[in-house]
Amino acid sequence: MLPYIDEAEVTITSNDPNTVTRSRSGRKISRNLEQQRWEIAVTWPNYLDAKSLVLEVALDAMKGQSIDDDIIHPVRSYHKDATSNWQVQTTTQAGAESIQITGGGSLTVGHYIRFNGHSKVYRVMSSSDNTVSIFPKLRRAVFAAEAVITQAVPITVTRTDDAISYKTKGPLTTVSASFEEML
Repeated sequence: MLPYIDEAEVTITSNDPNTVTRSRSGRKISRNLEQQRWEIAVTWPNYLDAKSLVLEVALDAMKGQSIDDDIIHPVRSYHKDATSNWQVQTTTQAGAESIQITGGGSLTVGHYIRFNGHSKVYRVMSSSDNTVSIFPKLRRAVFAAEAVITQAVPITVTRTDDAISYKTKGPLTTVSASFEEML
């Protein structure tokens, strides 16, 4: 788990690739490739050496783009009104946009969930009774009684490049890095 995320400025971008072509008549044709992934840019505040070194070592341990790690968004990875023990109520096939799940409390629209054993993170688009609409569509089937992670939802990421720099000015070091979700 990357350190000090709760102190950082975290920007999440939804990259949902499409192919766009034009017909002979000039009509625009767009096709979604169903390969959505989250891209995350993190800028940590200026740290003194002792704290900065912990972060630098964690980022260097990712060996550029070769090792993945987890990021927990400081806000959207938590559902304040949801208690533990959420689970899938009915087996749902890949490609579905809504799912039947049960648990204590309620889920927060716009926040993230992840299914146990899956690497993909989904956004809650709406929640009514036991039906939750998600974005993007399910990548893999989920099975009845499968656990749903609603608190400290980890987004498994890799760095987007092999180089990283640590800018030092006086006793303070500035660190920023970009990541993409591992699918």
